[in-house]
Amino acid sequence: MGGTARQFNKMYSDYKKRFKKPIANIALLLPQDFTDDLFVNTFIELYPDLWDDLKKKYKYWHDKNNFLINHGKKSRYNFRKPYNFILDCSYDCRNKLRKSKNYSSLSPEEKDKLKKEISKRSIKKQQTIQAKISHNLYYVQEIEPSYTKAFIDKYFTTHDLHERLEIIRELSKYKSDSIVNFFYKVNACTRNFSLKQESMQYIQAVGLPFVLRRKKKGKTNFIDNEIVKNDCNPEILMQRIYVNRLEKLKEFDMFISHNSRDEAEIVDFYKKLNSQGYVAYIDWVNDKFDLKRQWCNATTAQIIKERIKQSKVFILFLSESTLDSQWCPWELGYADALGKKICIYLHGTDLSHIPQFYSSYPQLLMYNQIYIEIGGTKILFDEWIK
Repeated sequence: MGGTARQFNKMYSDYKKRFKKPIANIALLLPQDFTDDLFVNTFIELYPDLWDDLKKKYKYWHDKNNFLINHGKKSRYNFRKPYNFILDCSYDCRNKLRKSKNYSSLSPEEKDKLKKEISKRSIKKQQTIQAKISHNLYYVQEIEPSYTKAFIDKYFTTHDLHERLEIIRELSKYKSDSIVNFFYKVNACTRNFSLKQESMQYIQAVGLPFVLRRKKKGKTNFIDNEIVKNDCNPEILMQRIYVNRLEKLKEFDMFISHNSRDEAEIVDFYKKLNSQGYVAYIDWVNDKFDLKRQWCNATTAQIIKERIKQSKVFILFLSESTLDSQWCPWELGYADALGKKICIYLHGTDLSHIPQFYSSYPQLLMYNQIYIEIGGTKILFDEWIK
């Protein structure tokens, strides 16, 4: 047995131990003539947090095993299906319960009390896990930008660790199946340990199983242990925009001009746009490593210009706070000069409380679909941007 298989078996054995006490609790609640289906279904009902985690673990290892088999290698990760996993873990417990000659069941009142206690703890754990994932995904756009494939291809062809880190950081701002698979592949194929840890942070943040791959065998290169760090500031980002081919590939569906005081409202707004299939540009989200508020300078303005050029549509998020912004009117004027399609989204205000010139722009309306209103006529956003 190889080292990787031994590592998996150790993990699998340790993971099964987590189910020992829950299974003992399930046994207390069942009649002696219980069926396997009843045992597993009771577990699912009372331990939804463990069941969800088990399904994720199974999918993770099942996919890895299928990958090996499809590439002509032997099966290495025999992770049982969730239903069979519970039966395996409870094998001794179920046999003992069925063969017991002195079986004594809890009273109905005691069973009901134990059920409520277990269910309450499990639901609380599940809510805590979900709240943590939601917090981690708060700024992440759950959509795949058009340049994803080019970035992924470049990662596996370049030998520049700093360029690889930039690619990892760019794709970590989004979530999609291909991006998640990319981070798993980084862990599997990358020799540099600090880049593996970057992939680990992303995968764990989105609530998926992850096992940090051991350092690869063979001759060690000094770059394997190099801690990769990239300097960040507006000037460095501007240099990359001018000379980096990947930066030139970036394209956004819309540039959202706003006041940063409306942060919570902006997050909710671009999440709705993501759900409709649009990639938005927001400076403190898409360029969060380089455009920090304390670094704001003349170069920041140049970067904003480039990002407006890279966006198909300019949206002004118009609120009371927007009227106090020095940046929004300037950004609007620049987008107008470029001939960009421009629309406004009214939040917490109406046309009667804003400067009159804003009313000359089409208005964006959010329903189940996104519409643009021009002169009282509504058309679909997709048709308007064509």
